[in-house]
Amino acid sequence: MYFSKSQVAALLLSTSSATAKAILDSRQDGVEDLGWGPVCRLQPTSSEIISTTSTIYPGKMPQGQKGYLFAWIGIQGASASGEQEGDLVQSIVGSYPAGSSECSGPDADTTWCVSSEVYGKDESGNQFQLVGDKRTADVNYDNGIFINYTLADKSTYLWEQTMTDAVTGEVLATYKKTSGPMRFWNTAIEKQDSNGADPTGTNEPQYYVNTTIALAEADESYSNGIYGSNGATFTDMTTSDGGKTWFIEKITIPAMN
Repeated sequence: MYFSKSQVAALLLSTSSATAKAILDSRQDGVEDLGWGPVCRLQPTSSEIISTTSTIYPGKMPQGQKGYLFAWIGIQGASASGEQEGDLVQSIVGSYPAGSSECSGPDADTTWCVSSEVYGKDESGNQFQLVGDKRTADVNYDNGIFINYTLADKSTYLWEQTMTDAVTGEVLATYKKTSGPMRFWNTAIEKQDSNGADPTGTNEPQYYVNTTIALAEADESYSNGIYGSNGATFTDMTTSDGGKTWFIEKITIPAMN
């Protein structure tokens, strides 16, 4: 998700541990130009998610980007009625118009920008987006990007995100925030226009490999709630411990062009 600098100044708080900037359904609130590409999604677990890991192979970033294109895994809370609520924890592999990247340096406009973020609403209902200070224009994206969300402290619901090079282990992005219990899980391709210009979609498929989702308590029927849209496909969701830890070998996100 991206907000202009003027929206940031008008809407959001500042913080020393992240850059502040003013899911699927809740993420779209108030954003008229936001749409979705292929998505793999799970219905909320009856338990709680305590960690999830996956390695994304994003393919080559589309060049000459006119809009905003983001690939991410998101986790979020659920209300008693099963609706999405609370913070959306999401580590993003993003493509931006020239000069608008979250990343800096000579490669910022030509390769994927990797960032760890939290999107949500404050107590007054105002939207916020927090972006970890550590971000990377990842020229080695072919190595794969290992994504890890972990409930670091159950007593405070402190969530830690890290994104690392899947081959070298180099930390590419990281962020920590207290965000509450998580029950929803999904991948997404998020699309936003820029000044009326549609984003350029992916030219190559993307893959999420060896995805794990660990739950606080077993949810034996969790795999019944997985589905894909807009062409996203996935291998069988399996468990070897009665439903406490789940595994998906591969999720395939087809090229958009």
